[in-house]
Amino acid sequence: MVLPPARIQRIGAAFVLFVIAAAVATWLCKPLHGGPAGPDAAASILFFDRIVTGTRLETFVNTTPKPLLTLILGGLHGITGGWVAGALATVLATALAVVLAAEVVRRVAGIEAAAFAAVALIGLLSLQVETSLSYGLPWAFLLWMAAGLLLLRPEPRYGLAGSMLLLAGLARPETWIIVGVGMLLLLWRAVRGPRPPRVAWRLLIAWLALPVLCLHDFLLTGIPLWWIGIARHSVELADGRASSLPTVLHMSADLLLGMLPMVIAACAGGLLLVRRQSWIAVAGLVAMGPLILVYTWLLSIEHINVLSHYLHPAELAIVLAAAVGVGLVLAAGRGRLATARPRASGPLAVGVACVVAVALAVVMARPFTPLSRSARTSTALESRIALRLEAVEPVLDGLLPADRSGPAVNPGPMGAPDPALGYLFVPAHHSLRLSIDLRLPLTRLLGLEPAHVDLAGGYPPVGSVVYLDGIIEPATVSAATTPLQVSVPTVVGGVRVVPIVSDPAAKTWVVRIEPAP
Repeated sequence: MVLPPARIQRIGAAFVLFVIAAAVATWLCKPLHGGPAGPDAAASILFFDRIVTGTRLETFVNTTPKPLLTLILGGLHGITGGWVAGALATVLATALAVVLAAEVVRRVAGIEAAAFAAVALIGLLSLQVETSLSYGLPWAFLLWMAAGLLLLRPEPRYGLAGSMLLLAGLARPETWIIVGVGMLLLLWRAVRGPRPPRVAWRLLIAWLALPVLCLHDFLLTGIPLWWIGIARHSVELADGRASSLPTVLHMSADLLLGMLPMVIAACAGGLLLVRRQSWIAVAGLVAMGPLILVYTWLLSIEHINVLSHYLHPAELAIVLAAAVGVGLVLAAGRGRLATARPRASGPLAVGVACVVAVALAVVMARPFTPLSRSARTSTALESRIALRLEAVEPVLDGLLPADRSGPAVNPGPMGAPDPALGYLFVPAHHSLRLSIDLRLPLTRLLGLEPAHVDLAGGYPPVGSVVYLDGIIEPATVSAATTPLQVSVPTVVGGVRVVPIVSDPAAKTWVVRIEPAP
């Protein structure tokens, strides 16, 4: 079978874009430097270990399970025994997502729009940060774009598109908004016409992700609907502190104002898509953009904490819609120029228009990550943390007892461990990674609560080891933990604090709490 020259060119361009996107993400996120992975990624690896070994989760973990990440990140960690493979896989997923997104936009709005989308996505800080954390958005975005391509074919592949959304629902819960909008669009067409083909209803196969989620949680905790109560339970454990509606509205406003040039172009792109009746594209963008914002507002009304990365899908939608707006305007301008000056048409005109689109993507981005020092620092932070953890782990490992089993009775997936039984206290946000690497149950390795440090009151308890790191978690090196920041054995609060590592310049301490002589 001989491929047409135009298709060969598109495949070649896609390959080049993939290499560029992967190279930039590798440079920014540094997956080979310690295998960066945020708390959610570490939780997925922990979940994989517990499921594979048939061990019920011993205590509450504040991460909504994402079975796709459990399988991919946990499986890669299980095979390699390290963190680099999962981090590298996430980088490759991001690069492939950029390629598919560019092709989706090209099919909707032309080559100029594709050029804008590709460059803007490569430079999008939120996408690169999620990649550096090995979180679910790169995987979900990849699968959303794969579903979009399958639906934008001359003969849509509804079943495969539904399968892609099924997998995406196992990586990012916002997928249910996309699936819900797709179902409403099908129902609208069924009522108002033209009636969708019978095979279109195969798109709803995506809902099968729900029983998969329940099976995952049953194997992990014995509670099939554990994933539903995690966000609310975490607020209860935090004494009811959650983002208020005014706070979340302010977050939404900050996002829109921070991306104002893109937002203006996105509004234009959305209106042009409505005018062209490109309903599949409109539905996808509405689900990823405005409805994501509304979703976060509803979460705050339900007294569920809203984190900043909940808004990241909306940023992707803004970039894609802006690409459509810019691309259609540039294509129209190129068409008018070709009509007025036929000699100005052809490949050269297309190339110039694409260069203009790329320049606009760089200028309109705030910031354009590869060109912003502060943005590059943000994307490299997790790799820096990973390297610091790698450096201290041998020290911590040498201080642990031979028997690393937990208490006979675990508090369970909704319970909190007893601090009195803790052996190792570490920066809270990275306790899961250290638990995995040091093979220590979560009931024996706890996140340090700096505000509760009271050596006279038994926190941290005698016999425990404490790791403070002011780079990984600044709160652990503060006035509250001053009694632990010692360079020589010191008696404080009726106990003896013995330094194992003391490096004030690096803001790092490892100390052991012993009985006072």
